Amino acid sequence: MYVLGTAGHVDHGKSSLVIALSGIDPDRLPEEKARGLTIDLGFAWMTTTSGDTVGIVDVPGHERFVKNMIAGVGAIDFVLFVVAADDGWMPQSAEHLAILQYLGVTHGIIVVTKSDLVDPDWLVLVGDDIRQHLAGSFLADSALITVDSLSGRGIPELKSAIGDLIGALPHRPDIGKPRLYIDRAFTIAGRGAVVTGTLTEGQLSTGQSLVVVPGEMKVRVRELQTHGRAVPVAPPGQRVAINLAGIETADLKRGHCLVLDSDSETVDRLWADVHVLADSTHPLEHGRRVLVMVGTAEPEGAAYPLEQSEIPPRHHGLCELRLDHPVKARLRDRFVLRWPTPGVTIGGGIILDVGGTRQTRKDTGLAGRLRARLTGTIEAYRTSELQKHGYASRSRFLRHGPYNREEIERDLAAAIGAREAIIAGDWILYPPWLEDSKSRLLTALSNWHEANSYSPGLNLAEWQEHAAMPGEPMGEIASLLLKDGSVSRTGEAYHLPDHTPQLPQAWKAEADRLWKNIDAGGYQPPTRPELESTSDNARAILAFWIASEQLVQLGDGVVFPKLTFDRIRDSIVTFLVESKEMSAAQLRDLLNTSRRYAVPILEALDREGITRREGDVRVLATNASR
Repeated sequence: MYVLGTAGHVDHGKSSLVIALSGIDPDRLPEEKARGLTIDLGFAWMTTTSGDTVGIVDVPGHERFVKNMIAGVGAIDFVLFVVAADDGWMPQSAEHLAILQYLGVTHGIIVVTKSDLVDPDWLVLVGDDIRQHLAGSFLADSALITVDSLSGRGIPELKSAIGDLIGALPHRPDIGKPRLYIDRAFTIAGRGAVVTGTLTEGQLSTGQSLVVVPGEMKVRVRELQTHGRAVPVAPPGQRVAINLAGIETADLKRGHCLVLDSDSETVDRLWADVHVLADSTHPLEHGRRVLVMVGTAEPEGAAYPLEQSEIPPRHHGLCELRLDHPVKARLRDRFVLRWPTPGVTIGGGIILDVGGTRQTRKDTGLAGRLRARLTGTIEAYRTSELQKHGYASRSRFLRHGPYNREEIERDLAAAIGAREAIIAGDWILYPPWLEDSKSRLLTALSNWHEANSYSPGLNLAEWQEHAAMPGEPMGEIASLLLKDGSVSRTGEAYHLPDHTPQLPQAWKAEADRLWKNIDAGGYQPPTRPELESTSDNARAILAFWIASEQLVQLGDGVVFPKLTFDRIRDSIVTFLVESKEMSAAQLRDLLNTSRRYAVPILEALDREGITRREGDVRVLATNASR
């Protein structure tokens, strides 16, 4: 199934041509009927001489309705480029041609209409003039068919040419991510909201749950129609009408997009290769306000050329587009740029990156990554995406790309085999970045050990902070360093394999005084906060003793030398073996201490599994032993 679009100057007979081809009048609005002028998009379908059904999008030719024209041709497979024999090439002919090229249309047929109004010699001159204007464009070598839509002369030849053309067209790709940009929304009595559009990149089926974006509005497909027939499934490349459940027509508009819930992310920042029209009256300047027409959406935004202050007419350049409202966009989507006022087309281009963390011209690698994507290969996208941050989530990798999951996994497998990517858990790592990250992490540990010889090391969060590493893949990189023996771990502390914590010699006298203070306290030593206030390095010394298990820390800041706590534990077990239960008051009396110490001691033994609380007393746990 394919979709053709019309294009050409106002009043050149596009709608009459559609009627002659299909028997369907695409002008549906009362104003269009009254004025004999196409204002909005019209839709029809035809059958070729070979029996193929082709959807038709008829677009307005008047300059005031170019925005509507752009919304219609964004998803067509080929174009009937219409020029009237009596008028010949006109201004809107040139603008429509530029728009078609910006939107990536690559196939078409030239149709000279109203041939009955001129003599044969003039018809030849008109054809030659059209060929001159189309030189160098995608239509340069296209078939040129002369018709009279009213009498039907030339229509059979045109239908035959359409059949020949679609026989050579590639099939629409199905990447499992259906996308339908809404071009019409209306209500049918008894059925509710209906939307139409051209389906791309995946299929839809009745009963399917979808999301309308932007806005994350949940809907369900009640019914699907193509060319007036109800169908259970619509493949990509078809004009589709969808009866939606769960939403009101008032909540739908042109520019909304129907997608799967798993593909509902929208973006308000695009990076693109932008071409400015040769006959544009102004360059595209830094910060200039523009309309960005992608799909059927037309958000306003601002343009920021990346490598120069402006992009002159007849030139192209990399550009950031910051949108006022989000759109559903993918890599390699085409778009058109217009001035908001006056409504003039100034250029267009191809999307090379979307959304995510803001990238600026200060990022020296940005332009190179974007330029590499102009090749359009999945290898270029994969490499540049990994270069952006050095890593990417495997489950979300290239989620904005025009690829299915099988294509991505196949490319990743090849990249892994060639050591161009490394898989670590759910992360894909770029090898040069991984090696640099390992070096940064090891340097951070070495520097920490040198400055804090008493410390056993750093926990994962501290290590990440000291190395200024991103938090997302940190755990996986740490695992790789553990696996290859570059680091070791004691408890939660990561350290270099040869690191042995020790207090600096200069702290020895201070540490001796601190230990005597603790030891002198017996079963009522000073608490950790009290001890930390006694000298400059007390906090670090206490942390070292606790980490090296010379000191045991209980709740409420209570600390004991390990040997002292071992004696306390033995005394409690002996008491419980004989007396079966112990209260906090009994422990207080046994140790000649206070409740301030007795309660933390009992809670610590509960955590060790030595005792078990039953009401207000402790008993020996079943797995406790002397």
